[in-house]
Amino acid sequence: GFSRGARPEPSPRLATTTHVLEGAHRGTAPQRDLLARVTARGGAAAMAAHRRAPSGAAMDGSVRAFALLSAAEEVDVIARLLRERHVHDGVAWSDCAVIAHDTRQVAALEAELAARDVPTSAIGPARALADTAIVRTLLEVVDISAREPAEWDADDVLLVLGGSLDPVELRRLRGALRHAELASGGERSGREVLESALRHPLEFALIDTPEARRAARVAETVAAVREGISAGATAHELLWAVWEKQGRERELRELSDGHGPLAEQARRDLSAVASLFDAAKRHGEREDGTTPLDYLRSVLGSGVAEDRLTTSAKAAGVQVSTPAGALGLEFDTVVIAGVQDGVWPNLRVRGGMLDTWRLAEGDDLPDPIDRRRTVLHDELRLFARAVSRARSRVIVTAVDDDDTGPSVLFELLPPAEPAPPEAAHPLTLRGLVAVHRRALTDPRSTESARVHAAGQLALLADAGVAGTDPDTWYGVAPPTSLEPICDPDTAPLRISPSRLHALEQCQLDWVIGDLGGDPGTAVQGLGTLLHAALEEATSADEDALWQFVADRWGQLEFDAAWVGESEARRARDLVSRLAAYLRAAARDGVELVSAEPHFEVEIPLPDAAHPAVLSGYIDRVERHPDGRVVIVDLKTGRSEATGDKAVATNPQLAAYQLAFERGAIGEVAGEIGGGAKLLVLKKTRYAPYAEPHQPPFDDETRAAFLARVDGAIRIMRGTRFEAPFEEHCRDDHVRGLCRIHTIGAVSAS
Repeated sequence: GFSRGARPEPSPRLATTTHVLEGAHRGTAPQRDLLARVTARGGAAAMAAHRRAPSGAAMDGSVRAFALLSAAEEVDVIARLLRERHVHDGVAWSDCAVIAHDTRQVAALEAELAARDVPTSAIGPARALADTAIVRTLLEVVDISAREPAEWDADDVLLVLGGSLDPVELRRLRGALRHAELASGGERSGREVLESALRHPLEFALIDTPEARRAARVAETVAAVREGISAGATAHELLWAVWEKQGRERELRELSDGHGPLAEQARRDLSAVASLFDAAKRHGEREDGTTPLDYLRSVLGSGVAEDRLTTSAKAAGVQVSTPAGALGLEFDTVVIAGVQDGVWPNLRVRGGMLDTWRLAEGDDLPDPIDRRRTVLHDELRLFARAVSRARSRVIVTAVDDDDTGPSVLFELLPPAEPAPPEAAHPLTLRGLVAVHRRALTDPRSTESARVHAAGQLALLADAGVAGTDPDTWYGVAPPTSLEPICDPDTAPLRISPSRLHALEQCQLDWVIGDLGGDPGTAVQGLGTLLHAALEEATSADEDALWQFVADRWGQLEFDAAWVGESEARRARDLVSRLAAYLRAAARDGVELVSAEPHFEVEIPLPDAAHPAVLSGYIDRVERHPDGRVVIVDLKTGRSEATGDKAVATNPQLAAYQLAFERGAIGEVAGEIGGGAKLLVLKKTRYAPYAEPHQPPFDDETRAAFLARVDGAIRIMRGTRFEAPFEEHCRDDHVRGLCRIHTIGAVSAS
């Protein structure tokens, strides 16, 4: 090992004269003392004449340590301190650096600081090309396009479309395709129609919505890439086909000309795309024997960065680096971030898999303790290198919470400080606006603080700073319209029996659902499937009922596979209970008159041009042996009522009875009514299902229900909707749509 120069110990023996450099050309006295304390604990090679004892200089704020409550707070404090140096002290961004122990921390810090309006640039080892989202999307489109369409699955389709459509747009597109499928008599699920449309772009064109037009371009891109692969296109040409069809160049170029986090991200995205095209061009010039497709797939799966052929110029932003990347550089301010216990120093022995440490040791192998001591000395040298990069200010940060704590290196630093109060708001225009708006609206603020905040906001508003003008604040601007949502002067006001109960429970919950805010759930989808099975049932054969459900099970979508398996077991149980009811009905001589009949009952409105219309579908109309007609409503929920008393005032059953009385159910018009009942597929003491019954109308119950309908009409014609916060919206056992307004403010407190 000595002859190869792998160890420094013999170097002093070869020297005839030793020169010790006495002068210090960087750092303040407290910084040099910190450096002396760190290096004193590290090993020295054969001599220590260059070591100096700390001078004991008084602390002057040039060395600070912070122990923060979370990783987010740590980044907030770093961003605030860097902006203070830049704004208050006039230090250039490029004269500040953030140093972390490893490249993983560097990548995270670069992204987090950029999101907080701190211009950053990573130095040292480059990132893998596929680590950037926009590059990964380009490569994934090529990869999926190269496969046969029969091999695509739902995840591949969502992956390809996700590069051009956000989740909300994807949902709109899938809904539009699904509605078109149902209108044409098909039964494919939303994912199946998406896969089909990606193979046949004409299906997107038939929808003619903005989302469908963009998806059609994606499908055309896939087709163009497939043609390019067949024609022997180069990697550069395949990528260009995707990039050109996506049409994101103009958007990114316009964003990159601006300022702020979006502009920084756009510049990084454009730089990453340019690097990808350069790498693809080099592949074509090298002719290394790999196909363009194999090369692009290797880039997609590689976690190693491309080799740099040129040295990058010094960027204008804050340099984010590892200690090795900062070698030979100096800065006014250095922030050493993430100095956690177990991270810095990291005492894990290197080279354990292949025993590479043996190459430098020769025959005299050290014991494990000596090897770990060597690693500790290396870690101390890295910390000393980071500290020695600063001229004026050294800041060391770590998180101190229940899971982790600061490193032992904090014992060499001044006492750790908590986050300063001003770190709650970044030192930016947006942060300044937020501080003044909070002071102006916080009831705990003093009158003088409010006057000062109002004056500052007025000055900022005159300068055109966004968010300062009160006319643009949320909740301050007047409503865009005071017209009612449901206006019977323009069209009949339709009332759904199934929504009457929701309207009576919470008006806000009803109006959100009426405006399309109800996304539906897998449980609701299961109920729809069982309703369809009951409608189509021709006998009480349980196997036939289950086959009907199983054939359409693919139409349901679940968040996870285990959820689907659980719901499948529950569906089988519900089918068994439904079959038991049908067998009992047949045994008792009950006749099915109609399944899913539609009804409409007009309710005159003297002060409107059009009437209200109570309309809906009835699950099942049965005629009993004594001639009575009973209306049946199927329920599959777990929390449905099973007692007669609970359904005595059920508005849905009452609506069905009103329709029967008014002759709106043509098959049984004029016959004797036997009331209405729920068929609840839930086990009771005496049967595998429950049949809570609502008696036929009398004058009192009829008048009471019509009064409820009149009240619902008044609410629907109104312009304000109440939310019973304590009784309904706040209830943890209620999963109403109205819970969106119970979420607290997302801001610092």
